[in-house]
Amino acid sequence: MEYFEIQPPCLMDSLPTLASAIQLRGQSIQGIALLSKPLKDYLTFCDRIPAGEVNIACTQTILVPHALEAELAKLFPSAVLIAVPDPRSMFIDTVEYLRKSNLLKLTSLLPVNPTIAADIKLGEQVVIEPGVQIDVGVSIGSGTVVRSGTWLQSGVTVGESSVIGTVGINAYVGMDGKRRGFPHLAGVIVGEGASLGAACVVVRGILSSTRIGAGSIIGNLCNIGHGVEIGEDVWMSAGTVVGGHAKVGAKATIALGCTIRDNTSIGAGANVGMGSVVTKDVRAGCSVFGNPARRFNSISAGPAR
Repeated sequence: MEYFEIQPPCLMDSLPTLASAIQLRGQSIQGIALLSKPLKDYLTFCDRIPAGEVNIACTQTILVPHALEAELAKLFPSAVLIAVPDPRSMFIDTVEYLRKSNLLKLTSLLPVNPTIAADIKLGEQVVIEPGVQIDVGVSIGSGTVVRSGTWLQSGVTVGESSVIGTVGINAYVGMDGKRRGFPHLAGVIVGEGASLGAACVVVRGILSSTRIGAGSIIGNLCNIGHGVEIGEDVWMSAGTVVGGHAKVGAKATIALGCTIRDNTSIGAGANVGMGSVVTKDVRAGCSVFGNPARRFNSISAGPAR
């Protein structure tokens, strides 16, 4: 379970961004987390009726629109709902205030005190920010930047001029007309023995970390969006773009120059042919090709593994 602690915990009505919500008197806040986590006194938001199943055991404090308060109360009977005009804007402003005030800790998925192993191999002009965990046997090519909140597990290789843990594109125009970028609180976790080619960009997650599974091979010039989950032993060829919150199952193969739409899922062992544009979910073991990608009987998009 991923969450972001506030240190020290505080009362919600002590935060200037939440001062207008009169229901908050005496309500404490311990941290920030995704919707539907069973974390008492953790703040989140919900500005629409969720699609699919919800966790009725959720005990969070949820900022909700006035118009949906009654309906969301039925979906989340154990949660504390705070009705406000624009919950997303209020949530973003609150997270930004906490972050700029140095009150938010890094993702709970990182070790408490991140460290860098003594035996790592670094090329020239590598930048590693504070708050990075790098395990033994990691190799990082020249000119690469590793941002705070990243965990490179043992044996990971990163090619030259890559950026790991940068911020992705996002924008929300609030009811006040102000455009806000959603804060990227989460990090990037690259599993044991994974390999990233030269000039790759891996975007850190917003409220859930971007993950690349153990043994996966990511080719040169790939862009991995925020919150993407890539399983173990995936082969992803050069020039592939993966949109935010997409999922790629274990041992899937993505050929040269593919585009995978955000929030789509590619099942375990699937094959995606060269130059394909994936706009819909791909079932496990299936082969797809084209723009938009359609099912083919058999495609060998990469080497046998």
